[in-house]
Amino acid sequence: MTQLSSRFLSVIFIILLPLDALAQGSYRNLDPEDRSGELSLGFSLRPQTSPYLGEDYRRDWQPMFIYTGETFFFNTNEAGWHLIDNDDWQLDLYAGYFYGGYNEHSIFWSETGRDDDDALDGMSRRDAWESGFALTRKTDYGRFKLDLNADISGAHEGYTASAEWSKVFRFNRWQVEPWFAYQLFNDDKSNYYFGVREDEATDTRNAYKIDEATDNWEIGTAFRYQAAQHHYFGLNLYYTIYDNKILDSPIVEESTILTANINYRYEFNDLSNPGPDGDVYNFFFNNPNPWSMRVAYGYTTDSSFMDIVRGEFERNDDGTSMGSVFLSRQLTERFMWLPIEGWAQAGVARRFENDIQGDFNEYVFAFKAYFTKFPWSNTVKTRFGFAEGLSYATKVPAVEQRRNDDRDRNTSHLLNYLDYSWDVSIGDIFRQKDLKDCFFGFSIHHRSGIFASSDLYGNVNGGSNVNTLYVECIRS
Repeated sequence: MTQLSSRFLSVIFIILLPLDALAQGSYRNLDPEDRSGELSLGFSLRPQTSPYLGEDYRRDWQPMFIYTGETFFFNTNEAGWHLIDNDDWQLDLYAGYFYGGYNEHSIFWSETGRDDDDALDGMSRRDAWESGFALTRKTDYGRFKLDLNADISGAHEGYTASAEWSKVFRFNRWQVEPWFAYQLFNDDKSNYYFGVREDEATDTRNAYKIDEATDNWEIGTAFRYQAAQHHYFGLNLYYTIYDNKILDSPIVEESTILTANINYRYEFNDLSNPGPDGDVYNFFFNNPNPWSMRVAYGYTTDSSFMDIVRGEFERNDDGTSMGSVFLSRQLTERFMWLPIEGWAQAGVARRFENDIQGDFNEYVFAFKAYFTKFPWSNTVKTRFGFAEGLSYATKVPAVEQRRNDDRDRNTSHLLNYLDYSWDVSIGDIFRQKDLKDCFFGFSIHHRSGIFASSDLYGNVNGGSNVNTLYVECIRS
């Protein structure tokens, strides 16, 4: 594998990594034995009480992207590889995102019940990328897991060790999974998120250092329900208890956290047919469904997403631009019982920053829906498309940096991705049958923090838009 392809796969892996709250409980929206190889799209709502002084609760919304392969997997709260997976043992190498950070300028914080006298004023902590191993023993009495992970992003530079018991009870369309876990944060991690440095001390906030590991506990239950072939609902309730050394911090008011997670996902499982040789279906390596390649180029604009939809295409003064290549694979011919095609897509974009900063890459994973049943489509096939996904930029685009600096807001490399497009068949326009499945069109390449509503995107309020023209060809 070339260095470029290795780097691309690594970044695609990163943008599909998990999301978690300050508490360590997972979304648990999947059967832990699911190896179906299916892709799912969904969303999650998470209200949570907060341990911090002056803050009553947090709330969060975020999309979910899921793949349950026999070897590789990703879920809203974890991604990685099953190194060992049999009836008795499971060993996973995984990576994930720990949400313990905070930022005093975040809209997320100001809208969730803080007092005017902010206990965290002038303080800031980063979230962390963490990676590790999880060893699970499978028995009739449940799953017993040992887990060890460490910070790989240079945020808290600590580690977490945990031991967990869980068991899934299955009742037709229902699943109930209770669990109990012990978690050990080492002193680096505990002190980073709950300590107060000397230069952060004020008249009302003393310096505080946690110089030893903290013992934390968690207990919860997940409820899962399959309503129909494609529709899955989940409710996860869990209670986290922090060590007294955390409670003694001057910025901490409560040692317990109650979290609820409500989630829904749509599983694309109606095209999981055997491959052409009768082999077991695999989305990546044995998939008879059509695929496509799209090549696009366009210019950055200061117009909002809705202004562009209404017909405003003004280029911004920075003179920045973007080129991209996307690969897509069809998931379904009818989405939500409607005549809408569903596709999974991954792309690489090159951001050209016009000497404002160095050029850089952006990596995208998304689900895209196409509507094609227009009255004139038998004459000139026309598609309207809309995509939802994740965008990871190796640098923050200049237009995003400028806008957030003006408003004194934080930025993020990882943001929500939307794509809005219209295209027509080149073959139908020029009466060339061999080009019938090639399309020329316009799209909006959009990155945003969803109005600072999601912890996943660093509570960023704002983003960027690029108007692009593209050619896309479909192949069977």
